[in-house]
Amino acid sequence: MLNKPEEFIMAVLAGIWVAITFIICRYLQLPTDTGLLVTTLTLIWALVFFLLWQRGRTSNIWPVFLGLLVMCWWRAIYYSSTEIILNNDNSTSTLVHWYGSWTALIIYALIPLIAGYGFKWWQHKRRKPQQPV
Repeated sequence: MLNKPEEFIMAVLAGIWVAITFIICRYLQLPTDTGLLVTTLTLIWALVFFLLWQRGRTSNIWPVFLGLLVMCWWRAIYYSSTEIILNNDNSTSTLVHWYGSWTALIIYALIPLIAGYGFKWWQHKRRKPQQPV
């Protein structure tokens, strides 16, 4: 599976990325289920991206994976946006702030996707056409 040195390096970097994700979840004091969900989704994301990269299939879809990486953090963003309110009758209700709404979460995922494809378009336009010899 890891036939080339760059594949081994990328696999190690993916593992470090997942470990850093877990450390960030612990630092942000997310609940265990939320932290493990974010870490697991990041692990799946890294595995799929690594396998596609290994086969040379990521040159056109890497911006999609940036958006998917943001989607791995949706649960953490939603958790940080919720606020539990104690009512007068000792019941609780949950308030979700605007930055945890579905609209905001989708926009967060679309920003790196659009920026990535915008960057690819800009690079394509910047390339000079080759002169025939």
